[in-house]
Amino acid sequence: MLNRFKPIALALFTFSLGGCIFIVNPQEGPVTENPSVGRKFPQFPKHTPAFKQILYVDSTQGTDTPSAGERETQPFRTIAYALTQSSPGTVLQLAPGEYKEETGETFPLKIKPGVTLRGNERQQGQGVAIIGGGDYLSPTWGKQKVTLLPGDRTEIAGVTVTNPHQSGTGIWVESTNPRIRNSTATKSGREGIFVTGTGTPLIENNHILENGGNGISLTHEAGGEIRANLIENTGFGLAIGGNSNPLVVNNQIMNNIDGLVISHFSRPILRDNAISNNSRDGLVAIGESQPDLGTEIVSGKNTFENNHRYDIHNTAQAPILRVVGNQLDDSRVIGAEIQVR
Repeated sequence: MLNRFKPIALALFTFSLGGCIFIVNPQEGPVTENPSVGRKFPQFPKHTPAFKQILYVDSTQGTDTPSAGERETQPFRTIAYALTQSSPGTVLQLAPGEYKEETGETFPLKIKPGVTLRGNERQQGQGVAIIGGGDYLSPTWGKQKVTLLPGDRTEIAGVTVTNPHQSGTGIWVESTNPRIRNSTATKSGREGIFVTGTGTPLIENNHILENGGNGISLTHEAGGEIRANLIENTGFGLAIGGNSNPLVVNNQIMNNIDGLVISHFSRPILRDNAISNNSRDGLVAIGESQPDLGTEIVSGKNTFENNHRYDIHNTAQAPILRVVGNQLDDSRVIGAEIQVR
């Protein structure tokens, strides 16, 4: 059935700066950018090599000396110092506690290629808190406040990340391919996770909540996978723009202002997600974006339920938005040209 509706105004604010277009969410901060280059298909991160050593870190019991770190009973004190002693394949095992400036940390913490930062995976980082942010000069976005900056083939597992700065980002992925899993990104001033450049992370089984701006933002040529996360109680659960085209599968996106905002020329693939109870719209498509919500060959299998205004709100200028094999109420779909099957 082909549904045609007259577009209505969308409560998003845009402005231009230096030839780029920014989207500002209802709370704060830039979330996506519109580059002029073409689309790139998703690439997926390589696995971290088998570790060569474990280095132990404990913010209350440790000491930052060259003789420490190799035994759990004699740990390093700071992640920052442990990183100077690490090499590809190293696992930094964090004891419960808070890792912040007051305990000696220097932010952002730049995780070397092939290094794993590991805390409490069973409880998604409960009790292992990395709190703080420092200046990072992004090649694509300029000066930022960042907590963790993962390199290629790194893993972040079982930690809680918070950047309390007003414009702070918890984990900033810039043209690298880390794996971020079994962790919590919460109460950062802007995003929990920001992916830019040609970043292709695997973001899997995390709890992302109560960030001041967005849960996860992707821009430029970002790809990778966003899989099996719970994203809730934030501005936009997912903000996907630029030419980014991640695979977004099996996530719960709920109780945000908008569940997903898809903008510019982005082409995300959305499968098996539950998008519910967002206070405005479940999914918003704007600009020339073309979210893939199912095809004649592969059904979308996304579930839209109890979003306050619309399940899908399409104002994109692209060709007909096809919505195939999803669970939603046709009467809660509005926009330019949408085909629901």
